[in-house]
Amino acid sequence: MILSHTLDLFPEHSSHSWDLSPQTNSFKFIDLFAGIGGFHLALSHLGGECVFASEKDAHSRVTYAANFSISLDIFNDDIRKISPIDIPDHDILCAGFPCQPFSQAGHKKGFSDGENSERGNLFYCILDILEAKRPKAFILENVRHLIAHDNGETFATILKHLDEANYEVSFKVIKASDFNVPQHRARVFIVGFDRTQVKTDATFHFPIPLPLRKTMSDIFNAPCEKKIGFTLRVGGKGSQIDDRRNWEFYRVNNEVRRIGLSEATEMMTFPKDFQFPVSKTQAMKQLGNSVCVDVVKAVGQSVVQHLKKHSITGTQEMQNKGEISETYALLKIIHQKIIQYGDAQGTPTDDTVRILKIHNAHQTISINDISVDVVSTDNSTKNIPIAQFITQAELDEMVLFIRKSSSTFNNEKIDAAADMLGLNKRKGTSSEKFDILVDFQDDLLNVNQGISIKSFLGSSPTLLNASSATNFVFEVTGLDAKLLDAINQIDSRAKIKDRISKIVEHGGHFVFHHCENKTYESNLRKTDSLMPELLAAALLSFFKKETSNALNSFPDVANFKKLTADEIHCRLRDFIKYTVFGIFPNQLWDGNLSANGALMVLQDGDVLFYHTNHEKTLKEFFYQNCFFDTPSSKRHRFGSLYKENNKLFFKLNLQLRLSK
Repeated sequence: MILSHTLDLFPEHSSHSWDLSPQTNSFKFIDLFAGIGGFHLALSHLGGECVFASEKDAHSRVTYAANFSISLDIFNDDIRKISPIDIPDHDILCAGFPCQPFSQAGHKKGFSDGENSERGNLFYCILDILEAKRPKAFILENVRHLIAHDNGETFATILKHLDEANYEVSFKVIKASDFNVPQHRARVFIVGFDRTQVKTDATFHFPIPLPLRKTMSDIFNAPCEKKIGFTLRVGGKGSQIDDRRNWEFYRVNNEVRRIGLSEATEMMTFPKDFQFPVSKTQAMKQLGNSVCVDVVKAVGQSVVQHLKKHSITGTQEMQNKGEISETYALLKIIHQKIIQYGDAQGTPTDDTVRILKIHNAHQTISINDISVDVVSTDNSTKNIPIAQFITQAELDEMVLFIRKSSSTFNNEKIDAAADMLGLNKRKGTSSEKFDILVDFQDDLLNVNQGISIKSFLGSSPTLLNASSATNFVFEVTGLDAKLLDAINQIDSRAKIKDRISKIVEHGGHFVFHHCENKTYESNLRKTDSLMPELLAAALLSFFKKETSNALNSFPDVANFKKLTADEIHCRLRDFIKYTVFGIFPNQLWDGNLSANGALMVLQDGDVLFYHTNHEKTLKEFFYQNCFFDTPSSKRHRFGSLYKENNKLFFKLNLQLRLSK
């Protein structure tokens, strides 16, 4: 838990018409790209509890820690290092994400900025967290030039991604001077509400501006010729008072004065006793990079009030094809009872299993010939005829419904049948590879078997989801760093291949450096000490188009560490088995499988069974049908050159799917 110090959060001359009196904790928020804690001050004063903060700059971290009681366990540095799923649950996500790539004062490179640790693409880290943690709301802040960057394409991309993440989004350019702060500081605020948790028919209203009563004369405590001050900036000192680039000099009492730390602190509406245990130069830089606290308070107040009035409870959550297919598969095996094993080609064999029981956290479903017995944890039992909740004709209709549907949806019949059976736990937890636990009978009785469900009713099922955790980082040696921008500007249909080709053409070499997520690299080495290097080589070969997208096409053309093709095939088969049944990229793996079987829902609705009882067939099926997929390079921050510590790096992303 992060607790703010007891501070006077309002400068002496502040005057507000909205209710911003301190409140008891009523919501949780996280503070990303936190700087020195402007969001933290504002949201905590509104009754929020900060449960996670992230800031990479070492000097800013010192200032943040000096002003807030914070455990290192929840004070992250590089946002790229943490898995979104490991961030604490929260109601509001706050982020003043890096503005230099979009600012008028910077180079305005936007998403293509690779000069300083790919800072232009860090918006996608926010998106990852929104999709993984589903906070009710978010508040994002950036320079106003973000809206017009790249003829509006950058901002349109941001809004599109937020909309596709199922958030209702509003934005507005707000000046600090609109809220009784004598500073021109126009910033765009982007506010969003999760459509599944907040009513979308209620319009969000940004706070109403206040009259400006406070001036720069109040800031200097002496007559100043300017009523509203310049936007506080970072660095660039030295321009004279009459220079158009001047932002730091003012005529006060007919004398030229440079803005100082106390004036800058008040202009950004930080409390007077806010601590800066850094040099004055660093403190001024930190304030220039920060948010104006009073403006964030006003926006935050509107967000909190909107949530209080319009939050939804008790709604049926929409599902995607994969999720609703899992419930279909359960209803299918309950109705059918006898399931055929599949072979390596994905066709049914003569071997079968008899499904006996399905277990979840709340009950056990025992499957009889014409009915099921649902036994709850309190030992209450009810018997339900199978025909009462599902028929073959209804299953066939479900298949057609799922196949023709798009995006997220629900189906009344599937929901009703699932509710009748108490199938309300439709997915495993974040530390489980199985979707259900079953008892089944083949040659032997198998009890409490973790079974994954993969469906071909939608797109090709995913074996390894793309995320920043599955990025492989290559150092690029032998390349002139001056070519960085020219290479990143290649935007052809096969841009990643073409960028790689251009790098090689100019003498660049790709050397695997590390997996972006150290946990994933450790997990891979547990399968085989050379697995990260092996997968990196296969990835590079795929993106160069030296091989097909089939994983099993790599070993036959590989020249890797003196391993034979058979040795590589063998290692990759094991890798796929562990990926499907054991390894999560973001969680330290203990070497055990948390699932040992899979139900495959075919395009016609039939279901095939695979299990480690027939391990050779299981491994061969997944290996022969596994292929590399190319997710969005912007979305997952790969495929561009970037510079870090005066070295050039290039990322490739590993995503694996199962072919039909």
